[in-house]
Amino acid sequence: MLTSVVTNIKMVRTIPKGFELIWRILYYFIAVVLLFSGISKIIDPTPMMETMKVAFKVNESLLILTATFLPIIEIALGLMLVFNVQTKKVLFAVTVLFFCFFVFSVYGTIIGLNNDCGCFGNLVKGEFGLVMIIRNSGLFIVALLIAMIDRSQIIIKKKLFNKVQI
Repeated sequence: MLTSVVTNIKMVRTIPKGFELIWRILYYFIAVVLLFSGISKIIDPTPMMETMKVAFKVNESLLILTATFLPIIEIALGLMLVFNVQTKKVLFAVTVLFFCFFVFSVYGTIIGLNNDCGCFGNLVKGEFGLVMIIRNSGLFIVALLIAMIDRSQIIIKKKLFNKVQI
């Protein structure tokens, strides 16, 4: 006689349910920020190019290359977050990117840049200073927290073991 016995059903929730909603909101907020930033830079890369010319004394072709690839990277990372593609790796890359933006905002403030950073093209004005440092540190901290919290801790896990008896 064949019977199937279900044993060891285990439901684990290590993160409170309310936190799951907050995590998802912040996760998709980061994705929207990346998409908005990337698309706005593609629409009008001039502010970012001007800021990079003032901040870095490098070849014009390197500036054009950076102005071309940075928005593409931001859009790609944003889309990968939206579609949950390699989430851990993408969140790590986003955290590194936001850290670089934070460092650049501190650097620009220290050297006295007083123009629009070009972070969001011409759609949102962002001048160097304390507000930009706070904004970029906030984005970095949110990305870091999301990356540190393993998404698998949020999903209810079920372990199901079937034993067949004869």
